[in-house]
Amino acid sequence: MTEYRVFKSLKINQIELKNSLFMAPISVAIHDNRGAYSNEIINFYKSRAAGGAGLIITGANEVGSQHAKACFYPSPLVDPQHFKLAAKSLADGIHQYDSKVFAQLAVGIGDTDLKNLISVCSNMAIKSLQALAADFSQAAKIFKDSGFDGVEVSLSWLLEGITLFNDRDDKYGGSIENRYRIVKEIIREIKAKCGEDYPVIVRLPMKSFLKDGNLEALPEEVFLETGRDLAEALEVARILEAGGCDGFDIDAGVSINDSYWKVPPAYFEKGVYLDFGKELKKTVKVPVLAAGKMTDPELLEKALKEKNIDGVGLGRPLLADSDYPKKLKEGMESEIRPCLFCNECLSLINNGKRLGCAVNPELNYVSDAPLGSAKTKKKIIVVGGGPAGMETARVSALCGHQVILFESGEELGGKLKYASQRILRTGEHDLINWYVLQLNKLGVELRLNETAALEKIINQKPDMVIMAQGSRPKPFSFIGMDSDKITNPIDVISDKTYVGPRCVVIGGTVAGCEAALHLAMHRHKMTIVTKERDILTDEMPELNRKMLKDLLIKYKVSIIIEAIFEGVNETGALISVDGQNQELPAHHVIIDLEEEPVLTLYDALKDKGLWVEKIGDNREIGGVKGAIRSGFRSFF
Repeated sequence: MTEYRVFKSLKINQIELKNSLFMAPISVAIHDNRGAYSNEIINFYKSRAAGGAGLIITGANEVGSQHAKACFYPSPLVDPQHFKLAAKSLADGIHQYDSKVFAQLAVGIGDTDLKNLISVCSNMAIKSLQALAADFSQAAKIFKDSGFDGVEVSLSWLLEGITLFNDRDDKYGGSIENRYRIVKEIIREIKAKCGEDYPVIVRLPMKSFLKDGNLEALPEEVFLETGRDLAEALEVARILEAGGCDGFDIDAGVSINDSYWKVPPAYFEKGVYLDFGKELKKTVKVPVLAAGKMTDPELLEKALKEKNIDGVGLGRPLLADSDYPKKLKEGMESEIRPCLFCNECLSLINNGKRLGCAVNPELNYVSDAPLGSAKTKKKIIVVGGGPAGMETARVSALCGHQVILFESGEELGGKLKYASQRILRTGEHDLINWYVLQLNKLGVELRLNETAALEKIINQKPDMVIMAQGSRPKPFSFIGMDSDKITNPIDVISDKTYVGPRCVVIGGTVAGCEAALHLAMHRHKMTIVTKERDILTDEMPELNRKMLKDLLIKYKVSIIIEAIFEGVNETGALISVDGQNQELPAHHVIIDLEEEPVLTLYDALKDKGLWVEKIGDNREIGGVKGAIRSGFRSFF
């Protein structure tokens, strides 16, 4: 069994952590009507401590007194005495697992109007600026009195505006020293109120990745930085360390630009911030912490061995599996349920919904839902081995039922098999492997390469049949529909079809756009045609959508919107735009068809009087999140 360096202790100021794994801050917009932590969020953080993380850094708490009462996030300044009771319950709950807890403090959370923010920061009275330090220190004292072990000051939102985008000519504007003066004052005020030995760390974006027009830059893109560059970040770190900062939790991007660098989607390489950590480690002596797709055990080990960082952050991976640290320590790496970095969790929060996870339905709107043993054991047949079928088979077996799963293909996974072959989408492959391990361990009878025919199911005499056959393309007619130029995204991604150097994709869904990007990165000249007003109008978290669009632009993929596909001829695709016919030259036309549920067998089984339920795409066309949640809730 591997002894990972991450399980060695880490000291921040005078606080010693039992290991170097921390839960990175995820802003969870759940509190009661007086701004305090709810029981749901307390249980959520406690379960991550129970899973073995050495440090929990909470999501953002609003500390600006002028923002607090209307804030969407928890705030200790709305009703301090009431807040202390809930915060103490949270701290006590985390401490019972020998873990520590820091509160992230922020001001102006959610303000993403850059023009307004620049104006506010440039015109804010000095008295109002200095009042921020008092707000931060008052909030920090509330957390200390509640038993929290330290605080993290976030340089996002309003502090981002003050330090990056103001054009003041007083002592808070101009030079780096002046622009970050307010942050030094915040640290000094917290130390004055809470003591020099009370840890204060700073969430420091190491590079803004902001270019002309306030557009975001992609990894490895050559551009002129208009925000904070690495050289400035290193200088800021020196200034803040000298001012009493006890450590840095690093990231990148700008919050006021809804940056995908803040919460890196699947299209990023793993270990997003490690190069920044390596440079910062050369500059400061205090601990350097970083998350950023730090999901692979080998990557964690490598990062600490090469001294790129001191603490390893797990944010979204701890939503997918709260027991990640415990399983890693016990040599159960293959048991860790993988994060897809799909950002469904963030999408739910940003849309005013409770926190959830695409792959972990047991993160049941924050409260982890336990599975119990069924009172009556059943013989259950599951038809289809995609995400919905695998999840319902897992849950059924966990509840004690006898489960047989029929899958007509050679392996499990359904459409996940093809998603895992797209650009950097390795998580889906890992998730399939996790399901295979779970189903085998639970004794599910897997009938691969076997079609679930009607008589075969009837002969099994099941108590229940769960249909998870998924969906199929909707049939439709068009000119040249028998042409050998025609293919589909799955055949392209899986290399079943080798296409020519110029291709047209009909349909702007995730599958079609990722197929186009895949080919464009391999030097194919690509055009996407959609009848909608934009591409990627199907359900997809905003940061992932934004990055995928930017990648398509980078690789020069042409996009034609509000266009009608008419057909295919010998030279390419036929479309019409505003009533005008066009011909797009193409060696192949990739048709990303609308899907419909496969219901033939379902109807036949119902006619025979069997108890049959539909889940996943058999019930409603959707993504991985909907499929897995549907499978989990097949009995609940």
